[in-house]
Amino acid sequence: MPNRIIKESICKSDTLNHLSAEAEVFFYRLLVNCDDYGRFSADPDLLASLLYPRKRSLRSSTVKKWLQEVANVGLVIIYKHGGDMLLQVRTWDQHQQIRNKRSKYPAYTNTGSEVITDTYNGTHLKSNDSKCPRNPIQSNPNPNTNPIQSDTSDDGRKVDGFDLFWSVYPKRVGKKDAIKAWGQIKPNEETVKAIIEGVERWKASEQWTKDGGQFIPYPATFLRGERWNDECQPAIAKKAPAEKNYDDDEDFLKG
Repeated sequence: MPNRIIKESICKSDTLNHLSAEAEVFFYRLLVNCDDYGRFSADPDLLASLLYPRKRSLRSSTVKKWLQEVANVGLVIIYKHGGDMLLQVRTWDQHQQIRNKRSKYPAYTNTGSEVITDTYNGTHLKSNDSKCPRNPIQSNPNPNTNPIQSDTSDDGRKVDGFDLFWSVYPKRVGKKDAIKAWGQIKPNEETVKAIIEGVERWKASEQWTKDGGQFIPYPATFLRGERWNDECQPAIAKKAPAEKNYDDDEDFLKG
């Protein structure tokens, strides 16, 4: 398992400040267990056993509560694929190094995936208190909801699929202009899929990954230029630094 990066900015994070102390610790344990793409199981039983192997008395219901806290502040997306409950840490690629070519888990944008909780994009679950309360992780209050979400243009028309595009695009600026560009394209389901796949391809390109991503175009520019159809050069894989050997009393706090 590769090392994960935790930046000092967490100390000033308003998002993390909304978590309980226990949920914040849970989130850090989750970070070091996710695969190279920030994905992991969202099954509370598995999370309890894998994240807390020495706390055998920990209840899965407690872990489920912490997971929902983390999801409610928008740190993770919870989704279902093929009967499995999974999660995706949001903005993972902006903070962690991706070494493996494939993820251990399917993406929430894949065909067959159903987004269950995505607070950032307004997908919440509501329970009916008059009956048995729903499990906020394993239930969907509206089974007919298309996981390709929607937004609204200036004239109130639904803009199908825009939220999905916005959630995966690495440079979220100029949203109003991007919605307008999206509305001009009027993509069908097949085109939405092509756009998302194009964004993911460009995110791994040399042009978008170099110099801190400063060459990533605005979302509206990407859409108007139909850049998802363009070819891009994959980023050159960097050689991973040699692992330090701490068995010889080397100070592990030193870089």
